[in-house]
This record gives sequence, C-alpha cells and structure tokens, in this order.
Amino acid sequence: MKKAKPNRSVCPKLDRPELHRRELLGRGIHGLLLLGCSMQIAQGNALGGIQDALGATDSIPKHEGKGVGYFAPRKLDMKFGMKFKSNENFCTNLFATIAFPTDWPEQKVQVKQSNIPPNAQWQYRDLPPNAPTSARQLVMSIPAMQPNGELDLIFEIEIEKSFITAPEDTSIYQIPKKIPKELNWFMGNSPMIDAGASDIKRIAKSIKDTKPQTAWEHIEKIYDWVRENIEYINGPIRNTREAMKDKRGDCEEMTGIFIALCRASNVPARCVWIPNHCYPEFYLEDDEGSGHWFPCQVAGDRQFGQMPEYRPILQKGDRFKVPEHNAPQHYLSEFFRCTQRPVGNRDPEVEPVQDLGPLKDEIADLQSQLPTQIKP
Repeated sequence: MKKAKPNRSVCPKLDRPELHRRELLGRGIHGLLLLGCSMQIAQGNALGGIQDALGATDSIPKHEGKGVGYFAPRKLDMKFGMKFKSNENFCTNLFATIAFPTDWPEQKVQVKQSNIPPNAQWQYRDLPPNAPTSARQLVMSIPAMQPNGELDLIFEIEIEKSFITAPEDTSIYQIPKKIPKELNWFMGNSPMIDAGASDIKRIAKSIKDTKPQTAWEHIEKIYDWVRENIEYINGPIRNTREAMKDKRGDCEEMTGIFIALCRASNVPARCVWIPNHCYPEFYLEDDEGSGHWFPCQVAGDRQFGQMPEYRPILQKGDRFKVPEHNAPQHYLSEFFRCTQRPVGNRDPEVEPVQDLGPLKDEIADLQSQLPTQIKP
C-alpha cells in the first residue's frame, strides 16, 4: 500500500462498475422487463397485448404534448446506500459515492426513511454541474470508525415507474438544425464511445444516403443496422471502436455503437443505465421546435421509441466529470476511500446497497420460467 503518513495508509477505493452490468440480459430475454404481464405477453412485442394484460385503466398511454406516452405506473419500495465495516483497522476520513435514482418523466422518487448514524454526513451531487441533471450521486462521509466497527447508511425509497410508448405521429419529428447548448454532453465522443471513428462516419453517411423520408425513419435505420450487424455476445466492456472490428458486443457495446452513429448523424443520444443493463435514448424536435427524448432497446426484443421497464433509472448519460477522477467517466460506478491505521490483513469493507425489493424476486421468478434457449 502507498504510505500517506508513518503507520497510516490510503485505503484502496471502491470502483466496481461490474456491480450493475449485464447479469440478466441476453438477446431475447427482454421478457424480463415486462414485469406484471403474463409470460406469453412478456416474451412478445405487441403493445396492445401488454395493455390487455395490465388492465384497461392504467394501460391507456397518457401523452404529454407531442412526445412519448406513459402508462402502467407502478410503485415499488427499494433501498439504496452503503454498508461499512472497519475490521481490525482504525479508519478516518471515510468518503463514498453511489449512483442514486432521481426524477425523470417516467420515474418519480420519494425518500420514505433514512438510516443515517449521527456521525455521518451526506448530500446529493447532481451532474453535470450548471446544466439539467442527468445523474445524481449520494455522497457520504464519516469522520472516523473504531476497529471492528460497522455502520450503515441506507435510504428507503419509493419509486414510481411507468412504461413508455412511442408517439402517435412520428412524421412530425426532425433532426435539430442547431444543437442546444445543454445537449453538448450528448454529442461527440464519450469514454468508450467513439463517434468520430472512420467506420462510424462511413456507416452514418451510407444510411443518410438512402434518403429516409423522415427523421424517425432515419434513426430507425440506424437502429436496424446495429441489430442486424452487431452480434450479441456477453463479455468485458470494450470501446465501440473495438466492438466495430469484430461486429460483436453486448448491451453496452450495442448501445454505444447506436449512440455513436446517432451523434455522427448530428442527433443527440445518450446511455440510460438501470440495474444490470443499459439502453439508448435519442433526441429529436417536433414541428414546433420542442425537443423530445425517445428510448429504444438495442440488445433484446425489438422496442423502438418505447420502453416497458420497471427497473429504476440510475443515471442518463455517458460522459461525467467528478472530482474523484481526473478523466471523464463513462458510468458513475461506486467509489470509496479512507485513511486507515492497518492492523492485521483485512482492509475495511464497503458494500453498496441496491435492493430492488419485490422487483428482485419477480425478476428471478420470471427468469426461472424462461425457456432454456433464451436464459442468460
């Protein structure tokens, strides 16, 4: 370990993006996302069938303006936070961050109860600074922990999540002629996403040269190109440039390639991160100049402009600047550091808490019912 002071050391930080990555999703497993529906409906794509399974009232999409519609809202109790254990060490200046759900048009978050020890401090950090929030972190600090101490910082929250359906009239949308300043975060290159690569530019141009009749059709052609040309294979996260070489990747690479092609076509696009999965959103303007974000499912069953998903949104974006890292981050993974006086062989332990409550059991139950050939 690196010595900070005599007999004191800096505890290794916690930086584990794998905690949230792709344990569930393989091509064809999108049925897991349609929780609350029958397995027959869940493994299909028919929005009408989903609505029938959910019931007549909440299944009617409610469109806000000219954008997407929201339906089938569901409230779920969850827990987020961190657990600390000092083991044999005396620890000071404990500092940790974790992604924390925040409000989106399809998601409402309410803190119901918090379990915060008196000597602990916490605050929210919204990112990016001085711009519309695309991610929220829970930032926690603890002055000191005695040897063999344990401490939990847990928030009990209620998340109301709605399904998203595509707009009724897709012909009214257009690619922005001028990108709003606040959307610059969703253009150009990001960590792991190379929108300026020559093959990305070439494919983007070839799709544009087919002369799509509408902007919606243009983006759908990008979507279809990724699904038809990139083979879904689970594996370590890679840069889109690497994934393009062998035309293989999982949800992160397929999402990244779609985003790169959108940005190369002058369309803002971003990652949406949920537990164990990510998917993209793209941005278009309607005939009155108002902007709208639209989701799609690149890895999984075909879902373009719609998203039947109850897992909570952790963050939207793929280029975050935080004080804990010198370089921009593709994903806001958990982070931990402390100063310790080491005694024995065990460093302090930190366990991120991301308890999805009843949703976790429902996912496990649905997964057990899936046919063997589409299990992850």
